[in-house]
Amino acid sequence: MRILQVHNRYKTPGGEWTVLNQEHELLKGEHEVDQFIIKNSDHLDTLFDRVKLIFKTHYNHQSKLLIKEQLQKKKYDVMHVHNFFPLLTPSIFEAARELGVPSVMTLHNYRLIHPNGLMYYKGKIDQRSIKGSAYNCIWDGVYRNSKLQTAVVAHMIEYHRKKGTWNHSPSAFIALSKFSKNKFAEGGIPADRIFIKPNFLKDPCIEDDDLEISPEKLNRFLFLGRISHEKGIEDLIRCWMERSIPAELWIAGDGPLKKKLQKKTKGEKSIKWLGQCEKKDILKLLSNSKALLFPTKWYEGMPLIILEAMSMGCPVISSDIGNPKNMIDHKINGLLFEPGKMAELYKNISWIIRNPKNSKRLGDNARKKYEELYTPEKNYNTLISIYEKAIELEMNLKNPSE
Repeated sequence: MRILQVHNRYKTPGGEWTVLNQEHELLKGEHEVDQFIIKNSDHLDTLFDRVKLIFKTHYNHQSKLLIKEQLQKKKYDVMHVHNFFPLLTPSIFEAARELGVPSVMTLHNYRLIHPNGLMYYKGKIDQRSIKGSAYNCIWDGVYRNSKLQTAVVAHMIEYHRKKGTWNHSPSAFIALSKFSKNKFAEGGIPADRIFIKPNFLKDPCIEDDDLEISPEKLNRFLFLGRISHEKGIEDLIRCWMERSIPAELWIAGDGPLKKKLQKKTKGEKSIKWLGQCEKKDILKLLSNSKALLFPTKWYEGMPLIILEAMSMGCPVISSDIGNPKNMIDHKINGLLFEPGKMAELYKNISWIIRNPKNSKRLGDNARKKYEELYTPEKNYNTLISIYEKAIELEMNLKNPSE
């Protein structure tokens, strides 16, 4: 199979970039895989460039021509788009359709149905643009705290809703979980063309001989991620300090709240700040900790750190929200609590502390679920199946009577 991966890369590469390259590595052994990558940093250097973009974000004719030129170089079986925003735009799906090339898009965030892609604003879930118009979000400046930039993205959303773009393009969508699929369907994306494929992770214990799952769990809990409000880190620290939890909390990562919270926790011997850590060090920490704490407040995509924890036999205590709720089975391979309810989080932590066997049992089950659902082998089969469905759907569109 000949596959063209397409991606609009942000100045700071994120999870989408990681998944794109993971899938490239996964596929290239059996298939011919090319990449068409366009970088924001190469095209948005000047104020003039950024002003021009205002009028092109909803539909870029030049991008359509560029993709068409690339698709004509070879007879591709499928075009897989990971991100088209802001330079490529949905015009690239027209290019594929006109050349008869099936197209697939992975829905890494909620950009098609919400201007900031997160459905989170000022500490709360924001679903105004799912059932209503995305223009409702403009006056709050939900995207980068800018009314103008929010208006540009809201126009893109409403332009393609009115045009009916998503009713026929791309050939198929990939959602990361059942939760994500349902949200996109609520926002107007046809559910019958949304297929579920989670992210995946190479088995760390196979990739690195120095890594192993520790049979002993230290009296330590971990928070690993962005130190910011939407991640729930403030509530977590308050819970630790006010309730005098008899265990250590180790925090790794960086973010806008780090300095403030470090100052607040100064002198707290049970809270340790690690800063940024190498991946191998993180995996070792996960292996011998009682649990990963994930008190997020927004609709996460599919956090790699949860997959890493599961692969290392570390249970996750997570908010019962977004995609994590589809990854964690309460009291089977992890624990769930209502977002923002620190009393429930404390109850879950205490349940783990009181009986050390709970952490081991949940960790063993987390590892089993990783092996069942999140390995490269499982992901490969699911991805190829979606490509085959996209090809079939495209053929039916060309020959509707058959």
